[in-house]
Amino acid sequence: MNKFVKYLTIIVFLSSVLTVSAQSDEKAIRKGNRNYNSGNYEQAIENYRKALEIRPNNAKAQFNLGDVYYAKQSYDTAYAEFQKVLELSPDAKLKSDAVYNMGNCLLAQNKYYDAFNIYKVSLKLNPENENALYNLEYCRAHLVKSKIWVVQPENGRVEANEKEAFNGQRVTLTAKPDEDYALSQYAVVRADNQEVQVQVNGNSFIMPKFNVLVSAEFKKAHKIEIEKNIKHGTVSADKQKAIEGQQVKLSGKGEDGYVVDKFTVYKTGSRNDTVPVNDTVFQMPDFDVTVTATFRTALKVSIDSVAHGTVSVTDSLVKPGDNIAIVVKPDKGYQLGDLRVVSDKDATESAPVSDDNVFQMIDSDVTVKAEFVEATDYFKVLPDTTLKEGHVLLDQVEATRRETVALRNAPEPGYQFKEYVIHQVGDTAVKVQPLGNFFTMPDFDVEVSAIFEKSEGQDQQQQQQQNQDEQQNQQDQEQQQDQQQNQDQQQQQQQNQQQQSQQMSKEDAQRMLDALENQEKKTMEKVNEQKVRQQPKKKSDKDW
Repeated sequence: MNKFVKYLTIIVFLSSVLTVSAQSDEKAIRKGNRNYNSGNYEQAIENYRKALEIRPNNAKAQFNLGDVYYAKQSYDTAYAEFQKVLELSPDAKLKSDAVYNMGNCLLAQNKYYDAFNIYKVSLKLNPENENALYNLEYCRAHLVKSKIWVVQPENGRVEANEKEAFNGQRVTLTAKPDEDYALSQYAVVRADNQEVQVQVNGNSFIMPKFNVLVSAEFKKAHKIEIEKNIKHGTVSADKQKAIEGQQVKLSGKGEDGYVVDKFTVYKTGSRNDTVPVNDTVFQMPDFDVTVTATFRTALKVSIDSVAHGTVSVTDSLVKPGDNIAIVVKPDKGYQLGDLRVVSDKDATESAPVSDDNVFQMIDSDVTVKAEFVEATDYFKVLPDTTLKEGHVLLDQVEATRRETVALRNAPEPGYQFKEYVIHQVGDTAVKVQPLGNFFTMPDFDVEVSAIFEKSEGQDQQQQQQQNQDEQQNQQDQEQQQDQQQNQDQQQQQQQNQQQQSQQMSKEDAQRMLDALENQEKKTMEKVNEQKVRQQPKKKSDKDW
């Protein structure tokens, strides 16, 4: 946290005053504040969420929840929690503080361009927010505009949506392959040292602090055709052309009462020369292919009426042997008591249901029957806060046994989500199997983690460059040296940047710079005071 002191990153922490009409949720907030002050962040989170359960529109509890995640350095989660404050409170000053802290979350990750734009929003809501003024100018000082030169490759064209951009700004690329060709990969390198590569995620990249060259590689593409006159349904592929080795995903839609039984991919003109299909995915070979499918009569999965909760299934039209997951959501104060899948043909025949609420479809229409009873135990659902390549985001902090818990993830730039890892708290050997983007709660506390991997196309050299950029962002002196060595017209660029920055400030609020000038002395006194404290400054009331 000490590195943020020098540019006055302040976490605004709200405390609460006890009121008769909201005694219980305010009590939970005060408990959370005490937990926060003592460093017991997990307990603080639990108390703030308890306050939100009692009164979902409690903006103070929501704000303080963001503070806790910021203190835990879970900046993406903190950003999302502060963002929710904007929907809960009409108070422009409180909204400004929440947006200001959203900027702090970005600034903590050296995302100067994004933080700069967020601080402008905070100042629109409250032009007198001197801390946002200071941090905006701090970000402005770290922004450098560099050029983007496009080098046109063979077999296609490439376009960038910007000719120059600030460091941290996202630049979008567009590929236009020639006929019978497809994009293989984009290439972005440093203009004066093409061995230094810039990571491209999908069709965009984050602008570094140097001029770049943009190009691409196009390869010969093969056609993906859909067989004509397929009976009882239609088939589609996510690509019309693909290069060798690319993954192609298939989908099928049956007529009423039909589902896909099997996909088949074969070499165009040679039906016996087939390509392996893994469920709905195949790897493109070095020749044109044709896709077909067979459809069969669907079996139906119905849901019986239930009280005190809801039950649904991942698919209601299936074929024998399909694995179907049952989504169980009890009402507050209830838990699943009984869960059965019974044949509609023969009430004595049923499909066994596993402890994680999954059954294998039998050769008959079935009905899912469930019963909810009063809850006896709740178990904790904790996110892994030590992850560096991304974050796990959870919508609930506790659940009853066999309740379905939804999962979300947020990869860091340069990474992509691979899989969830769920285990018992205190015993990593006891695993819980995720079911896609959710899991079924066992009868013990769990920690939800995830594995993130480097995005496709990022090699060791790219990672080294990313680390180098982060170091440059953290050290002003190294940034200045880098600019002097690699930008022939740095002084002119800085003048251009200053002119544009001034224009942006005038467009947003003229008082922004006026207030900065009038309060410069006062602000710097606060900066010096902050350095002495070596602690983030917080707003507080007496009843912490």
